[in-house]
Amino acid sequence: MTPQKPYLIRAIYEWLLDNNQTPYLLVNAALDGVQVPLEFINDGKIVLNIDPSAVRNYHADNDWISFSARFSGKAMELFIPINSIQSIYGKEN
Repeated sequence: MTPQKPYLIRAIYEWLLDNNQTPYLLVNAALDGVQVPLEFINDGKIVLNIDPSAVRNYHADNDWISFSARFSGKAMELFIPINSIQSIYGKEN
């Protein structure tokens, strides 16, 4: 049986967008496979805005979330294993 976590993340992401909320991910950046800008990691974690207006080429499947985003004006490709995601929530909440 496949894990529920990736399905729940995708469902909450869609629900947040449907309700005009800004989706954020809390990621454990210390886990293997996480590719995020190192200078924005704080205490081994990073918070990422994944609103469609903030990212490009957003893709979420059962193993990864990937997208392109700008950090301090520099474009970067991010790869986030599903097991590294600690939370998805709306900024406004």
